Amino acid sequence: MSGEKIIVFMCCSIACTAANAGGPFTNKNKLGDVMMVMSPTYALGMTMMANDYIGTLQLGESVILAQAASEGIKALNLETRPNGNDKKSFPSGHAVGAFSGAMFVHKRYGWKPALIPYGFSIIAGWSRTAVRAHYWHDVLGGAAVSALFTWVLVDKYIPKNVTVSADTEHVHVGFQTRF
Repeated sequence: MSGEKIIVFMCCSIACTAANAGGPFTNKNKLGDVMMVMSPTYALGMTMMANDYIGTLQLGESVILAQAASEGIKALNLETRPNGNDKKSFPSGHAVGAFSGAMFVHKRYGWKPALIPYGFSIIAGWSRTAVRAHYWHDVLGGAAVSALFTWVLVDKYIPKNVTVSADTEHVHVGFQTRF
């Protein structure tokens, strides 16, 4: 089984577990909660499959700082939610979490592996507007906060191709890199 298939399987397992605990597919709010977690989980799986521990640290740093910034902006009470509950509509914290995972995968590994977590992110954003917890511009604001922290803190992944071989008389070390 390829690495991406394993990651998709892992994310589907999370969704099934959540479905058995009340069902995200019967409740739009729970669906947004699950998708918000699945996107960074997918990103974490990508770092684990690549043995990319620097990426794991960059993922954690970018997600945590983006969420902290989101909470700081919410504390300014800029906008009332569509449902009228409070004045913490902008930006969507669910969008920040979901898009942080997707944008991390995009920046670190490329756009193709990011398609799946971007799908999770779009579903998370849709669910937040569907339950009237946010407006679409709140979701886009959350994506923008994620983009800022991801593009500043995350580096593109370049595999380190180092080989070592030895015989009775010599040790050979070789490497391959991209410029």
